[in-house]
Amino acid sequence: MKDTALINDKANKIIKAILFCVVFTGLFIAFSFLKSFIPETFERIAHGVIGTFVALLCTYLFLRYDKKTFSEIGLLFESTTVRKFILGCCTGCMLMGLLTFSIILYSDFKIELNTHSNMGQFLLWTLPLIPLAFMEEVAFRGYPLSLLKESVGIRNSILISSILFASYHIANGWTIQTAFLGAGSWGIIYGLLAIGSKGISMSTGMHYAANLTTSAFGISNDSYHLWVLKQANGTSLENYQSSTWATLIPQLSILIAGIFCMEWYLRRRLPIQ
Repeated sequence: MKDTALINDKANKIIKAILFCVVFTGLFIAFSFLKSFIPETFERIAHGVIGTFVALLCTYLFLRYDKKTFSEIGLLFESTTVRKFILGCCTGCMLMGLLTFSIILYSDFKIELNTHSNMGQFLLWTLPLIPLAFMEEVAFRGYPLSLLKESVGIRNSILISSILFASYHIANGWTIQTAFLGAGSWGIIYGLLAIGSKGISMSTGMHYAANLTTSAFGISNDSYHLWVLKQANGTSLENYQSSTWATLIPQLSILIAGIFCMEWYLRRRLPIQ
């Protein structure tokens, strides 16, 4: 009888976590119509702000139903929040930078400095990446991860939340491979950071940094990107058809790294200070 009650409790919390993500995605789509009233220049930042509002609204409603507070699931500003965010940024830039340059080194790509851009312009244009990263961390490493951790354990909570994260990207038009091996693989790392650091500031920092590093590379000089990727012979990549392995290998590398770090953490169980 006791085992049956425990199984039912786990199932209910998994369903509630799924429901949260479905509600967030649905409301986000519904509220996105507000962007039509905003000038195109501010469309990207508006997208992140609207998403953040929806993520916090969903969290508030579900927490109120559970009679819990934001602080109980680690969503609060602390004295270490900024430091953890910066640490996440630095780690994310190093990890994504190493991965990106490894791909360039072992491919037929070369990079050139984009003379039509500069660091100030690049940081200004990529500023919306901060609320975009924050909203997804609130939505997937906030309430759902906390709820799942209580019922199914750390490993399963990270894996389930990563699957939900990947499914959300499929709903946004991503391919199955890119969603699960891209966003899903990073979701394991973000989830591990959120649990290990007892909050989402570090995972938000790494999430932002991963997107920022990727945005530093483009295929056109007429853009905000810091560097331009070209084929080894100097021709543009605009009509380049990359092989499956060119995208599959880095995605699998992140997946393997995420699983390795998760298993290492589960053996050590050392909180990130």
